[in-house]
Parts: sequence; structure tokens; C-alpha cells
Amino acid sequence: MHYTIVAPQPLQALLAHRLKHFAAIDYQFCDKTNAQSAMMFVQANPHAAPNTFHADIELLALPALQAAEHGFIFAAAGSVTALQSAAPLLDALAPIANGWLHIGDFGAASFAHRAWQIMTGNPSQENPAFWQNIPNLPTPNPLDQAQFLAELAQQMGAQQQQCIALQQLASEFLNQYPAHNFHAYPPLQRQFFGPWSQTNTSPAQQLASFILQIPTQSTPTN
Repeated sequence: MHYTIVAPQPLQALLAHRLKHFAAIDYQFCDKTNAQSAMMFVQANPHAAPNTFHADIELLALPALQAAEHGFIFAAAGSVTALQSAAPLLDALAPIANGWLHIGDFGAASFAHRAWQIMTGNPSQENPAFWQNIPNLPTPNPLDQAQFLAELAQQMGAQQQQCIALQQLASEFLNQYPAHNFHAYPPLQRQFFGPWSQTNTSPAQQLASFILQIPTQSTPTN
């Protein structure tokens, strides 16, 4: 099986280092400048026409430097058929065989990536995570309580806005990808989900449903 991988340059270097330990994996990188920082896409169709790319699988991988030697922590999205075709590649990238999460059908990893960006902050958009500024709250001596409460309210407002952004994202995802009978690959994945193991919805849909349960308050208008 020959695999074509689309990934940003920094991630390509980590992937290549990891895959050099697996000589049997036949792959090439496809240069797509619009690839996102933690996302990669795989074509695993043995009947694909030469010099064409159609993504069968999308992966959200944590781009840690240790991944090059010890394997990536990642979630995969795609059909069971596509994941079966790409299992040798995915097992090579993971710390152990089957040591990766089937998060849902194609589109689920992109949803998780956008949620991850909201929660951790997007430096390119000057949108840091709300908790990143909490240690910088003013602590004058003696404490100016009014100033401290004002700064705390500002941080709580930022947290509220990020919760609202997450809920908007979750609603869009569930509207575009309604819940359906989900079959995980590999099937043993279900044993790691405790009380959720008996559900028939994907991890991405479970995450979106959980986000929608987070209590939020409407922003007051003047």
C-alpha cells in the first residue's frame, strides 16, 4: 500500500523521522500550503489515479518533539474501510499498534482541531487561552480589591466568550454531521470509554454534545 500524506513542514519532519523506523511503509508527502499546524491528511486509496490527491483520512496529531521517537498522540477520522487500509501507517505513527483514537467520520478531526485551538488559544489571531492571563492578575500590596475584581471579571468574560465560541462550533458540527450509528475501528476502542462505551455515537459527537451542556450566560447589551 502506498500512502500520500499532506502535512505542514514542521510536522513532516517529525513524521519522516518516526517512519524511518518502519521501512515497509511506502509513503510520500504532498505539498499543500494550506495544511494546518496540527492536522494531516492521508490518501489511502490503492486505486487512486497517479498525481492526484483525495483525502480519505484526517488526523489531529499533537506535534510534540518526543513523537518522532516514541510515537504520536493522535485522533483519526474517516470510514472504517479507509482506516483499515491505513492501519499499517497509523500503527507505525502511534506509540503502539491500535494506540490511536478513531474519533468519528471524516470531518470529526477538523472539529476537534478547531475546539483545541479555541481552548488553547490561537497565537496567530492574538487569542490566547483565557487561563494564560490569570497568573498575571495584579496583586499589589496592599491589594487593590476593586482593581483585582475588575481584572478577574475581564478574565471571566474572556472565558465566557470562549465557551460561547465552543458551543457555536459544536452546534455547527452536529448540524453538519448528525448523530448516527458509529462503529469504531478497532472495535476494542470501546472498552476504554467506561460509561460511554455502550453509546452508538462517535467520540467527536459525544464531545460536541458535552460542550453544549456547559452553562453560559448571554452577554449583556447596553
